Amino acid sequence: MESSPILIVDDEPSYLELLKGLLQQEGYTNVLTEQNPLNVLPLLQRTDIDLILLDVYMPQMNGLDLLEKVYSEYPSLPVIIVTAVNEVQIALKAIKLGAYEFITKPPDTDRLFLTIKRALSRKLLESERDSLRKTVTEYKPEQRIFSDIITDDHTVYKVFELVEIFAPTSETVLIAGETGTGKDMIARKIHDLSPRRNNPFVAVNLASISSSLFESELFGYKKGTFTGATEDKIGYFEAANGGTIFLDEISEIPMSLQGKLLRTIQYNEIYRIGDPKPINLDIRIISATNKDLLDAVHKKEFRADLYYRLNRGYIYLPPLRKRGDDVIILAEHFLEVGNKTYNRNVLGFSDNVLASLRKYKFPGNVRELENIILNAVVKTSNEDYINEIDIPEEYLVRYEKSSHTAKLISIDDALEDHIKSVMKSVGNSVQKAAPILGVSERTLQRRLKAIRDKE
Repeated sequence: MESSPILIVDDEPSYLELLKGLLQQEGYTNVLTEQNPLNVLPLLQRTDIDLILLDVYMPQMNGLDLLEKVYSEYPSLPVIIVTAVNEVQIALKAIKLGAYEFITKPPDTDRLFLTIKRALSRKLLESERDSLRKTVTEYKPEQRIFSDIITDDHTVYKVFELVEIFAPTSETVLIAGETGTGKDMIARKIHDLSPRRNNPFVAVNLASISSSLFESELFGYKKGTFTGATEDKIGYFEAANGGTIFLDEISEIPMSLQGKLLRTIQYNEIYRIGDPKPINLDIRIISATNKDLLDAVHKKEFRADLYYRLNRGYIYLPPLRKRGDDVIILAEHFLEVGNKTYNRNVLGFSDNVLASLRKYKFPGNVRELENIILNAVVKTSNEDYINEIDIPEEYLVRYEKSSHTAKLISIDDALEDHIKSVMKSVGNSVQKAAPILGVSERTLQRRLKAIRDKE
């Protein structure tokens, strides 16, 4: 059934023979056993192994120490911990070190065989993924499907590479990044590049679900379960069967449901509320967060085992302020969108606006920039360029150079002084001042009114 052997490591000879016999009955004929964990690393150097079943407490060496050494040299080799010790801390440490699964003795054979099957399938997929990784060493974004994601930044190109690496697999992916960085777009790209592309993509914003409705929205319920349940309800997971479910703001899922989500990932099945029968699923889970989930784990606000299950593949989206000239490239893109949407013909941005956009930190990232530019386009009338007048003053800053140092001042204040100076030089004629300031008479009148209101 497999090209390379499964290795069982346990200090009890009788258990080795028992487990070896069970595996052979299941069709895994190529099985090796080892009582001494100190012999495992030398064995791996001379023999290709597909999977290891590993005990924890052995006299010669602790299984977790061996697990750490194995993964330092063979990171793609799946290891399933099978031990008589049922301790949460041991299980969490094993998962953190990279164990594929933690199973207690005596193992449920159905669960054991299912876990072995999934682990071997994952190893095969990772082998294919490694082959794919070698083909993307010279990345050319113009040849990819990411043309609707506007960027010229190498860190975003790296994100595209990861999308192509993770997409062909069925492993979970966790996308991290600040609000407005485009995590939903990346999740969709993973789905569109995957073998599931023709099946449902169901996006769920967990932050928008009230705490009392979480379970019924995600998993559904059976008719008659409670007052008002007049018919069976399909939850988001069941609706995504065969495809991908995208769990946005995963940190918002209540602790009380995290165990149920973990079980869904482990066994590919759900239970509707009020229904004792499981519903088998074929589903891929992608999640996203704008929070530090590992910090939430340390604070016991998020289950560690669930964190590691959701994080088989990890993608970090950089904030806009870290993407170099992407701010200006995106601003020009949104300017084109605004011209088409609002029937304008704005040609570009004034130098001061461009400088301000480069300086601003954009806590709301791309979404905030889009809102700023589209609002500015709406406010223009007969102007060729977006000027400081069209941009909210909190976004406007500039450098005023002195003989010794450069100091940041508000462009709003400087602009008002400049307008007053120009108006004075032309005898307070709006008709004469507007061309000098590069704005329409209507815009200048609006600005003069705002100045008078402030005074």
